[in-house]
Amino acid sequence: MASSAFRQTALSGARWTAAAKIGLQLFTWPVTIIVIRLLEPGDYGLLAMAMVTIGFVTLFSEMGLGIALVQARTLDDAMGRAACTAILSCNAVIAGALWLSAPLVADWFEEPDLTLVIQMLSLEPVISSLAIVPQAQLERQLRFKALSIASMTAGGIGSIATLTMALLGYGVWSLVVGNLILAAVRTVAIIVYNGRVVWPSLPRQLKSIRSLIGFSGHVVASRVLWYWYGQADQLILARLLHASLLGYYSVAAQLAMLPANKAMEVINRVSLPILSRLHAEDGSVRAMHQRLVGLVATYAFGTCWGLAAVAPEFVTVVLGAKWQPATLGLALLAIVAPLRMLSALNNTVTTAAGIPQASTAELACAGLVMPLAVLIGAMLDGLRGACIAWPVAYPVIFLLSNALTCKAIKTQQRRGLLPLLGPMIAASTMWLCIWTVRVRYATDIPTGWLLTVQIVVGAISYVAVLHAVALGLAQDARGLLRDLLNPQANVKTQVNEAIKH
Repeated sequence: MASSAFRQTALSGARWTAAAKIGLQLFTWPVTIIVIRLLEPGDYGLLAMAMVTIGFVTLFSEMGLGIALVQARTLDDAMGRAACTAILSCNAVIAGALWLSAPLVADWFEEPDLTLVIQMLSLEPVISSLAIVPQAQLERQLRFKALSIASMTAGGIGSIATLTMALLGYGVWSLVVGNLILAAVRTVAIIVYNGRVVWPSLPRQLKSIRSLIGFSGHVVASRVLWYWYGQADQLILARLLHASLLGYYSVAAQLAMLPANKAMEVINRVSLPILSRLHAEDGSVRAMHQRLVGLVATYAFGTCWGLAAVAPEFVTVVLGAKWQPATLGLALLAIVAPLRMLSALNNTVTTAAGIPQASTAELACAGLVMPLAVLIGAMLDGLRGACIAWPVAYPVIFLLSNALTCKAIKTQQRRGLLPLLGPMIAASTMWLCIWTVRVRYATDIPTGWLLTVQIVVGAISYVAVLHAVALGLAQDARGLLRDLLNPQANVKTQVNEAIKH
């Protein structure tokens, strides 16, 4: 595939995926905020305890075969059916184990209400497993429009169900039922768009996926390690803190990573199949790495550090007075969110390049360092200490991630770090401007208006300084945004360039 075709396919995929995410978030974010205001911190703490258990076990539900199928050079019907058999069998075992072990988990957390919550949520991996092979087939065909519509439809219906039950006073069950409905709608939509059901094959035909096992094993190992270091903090705090304090931490962590997570869903959805095909055709992804790092850093530092800067006003206006203890956690966790986002990008790059062991090594280190840091922080200073542990310890993990990624794609380490300089300078200046606005006007205008002024001043200062210190990167980001928002202009530009040549 020619470079222009790669660019056009990537832009089309990013455009559809981003449009779906943005459209969905414009609907779900207000719903989420309303639900947070309706429910109690203890409800979110209870869900966090359940998800720590379920989320870890379900890391094995896909067996790493979803990504392996996308990255594989060929995918025939026999391979797809064999993968479907393996995935369904694994999920049936997982659901049974979760159902039977739920009372023991509830006893360990000393939360009797947790039993039924875990048992109900154990149905979600079984439902979602039916969509794994069809989704891989759609991704290989680069049918991002279908995937985007499926996700948007499921997210909208799931949010409506959650809000309805919250308004009726069902507490934590609003979140449980919403998750199950979202999974069911998304599975059905993906199967419909794929055009056919992938039926399981006979067990003796599983040998057709033997070639994928080595790759999928590294994928599973990476996911387990990623989940451990990402969720171990809540597992630790669930034992050390009250459910309400865990609820504050859980919501702060969710909001801090929200801009990064939503963007990475778009980036990973598009970049993994594109980079995998690029690697298969010319054996290298180096040319894309530095540009991707710069563009992701531009977005991540602007949004995440901006959120950290306005955290006091954001919590007051959006969440309400009862969530004030989450302010410090939101600010501290948002500070480190860009580095976590860039590490996730590095993992995608190495996986697409066929070297998932680089991700495994980085995540193994993170799985050791971050839980230990959170444990020490929580023991020394409770909730605040656990939050401080992230910006103190995680930069070390990111430097390791950059080193391993650059080694895997055979480029210099500084090429993965230099693109960060401009966005970091611009974001620091933005933070100073927002702080100045707070000091000057905090006592003169209502908090809602103060938050609005801070957002406007912060955005203007960030864009202005980025153009001053990293003009090339700013122009690249502006050009990408223009292409995403105006596809016709992008087509005209390509036609004019073709005529010139």
